[in-house]
Amino acid sequence: MDAGADFEVVCRMWDAFSRDDEAACLALIHPDAVIVPFGAAMEGASYAGHGGISRWFAEMRETWEHFETHPERYREADGNLVVYGRWKARGRDSGVNLDVPATWVVKVRHGKIASWRTFTDRGEAHEFAGLRD
Repeated sequence: MDAGADFEVVCRMWDAFSRDDEAACLALIHPDAVIVPFGAAMEGASYAGHGGISRWFAEMRETWEHFETHPERYREADGNLVVYGRWKARGRDSGVNLDVPATWVVKVRHGKIASWRTFTDRGEAHEFAGLRD
């Protein structure tokens, strides 16, 4: 694992996501990836493969006027990256602006994101990744 190179993949994907460039995102996501965004985690759901992830993108566009992710730093944990940053969004119907600290546990395989799970509680992210602080 080259954690620095893997973090660069995450940064490029999150940047494409923030620009709403679905094609660029999918180019950086492994075809059999499984993601668990924050809202899905609360419901016990996930999105699998490019088809499922495209469905999630469509749902995000319906809910949010804009949604940006900002990875700031990372650490390695048992073959995963624990990425620290924040997401900023504006609700499409409500107009409510959010600026939320986030932690993602990400696995990169063959230069593409193979999985990620979003957490707003850093302790839960650390526990999920097997970190002890």
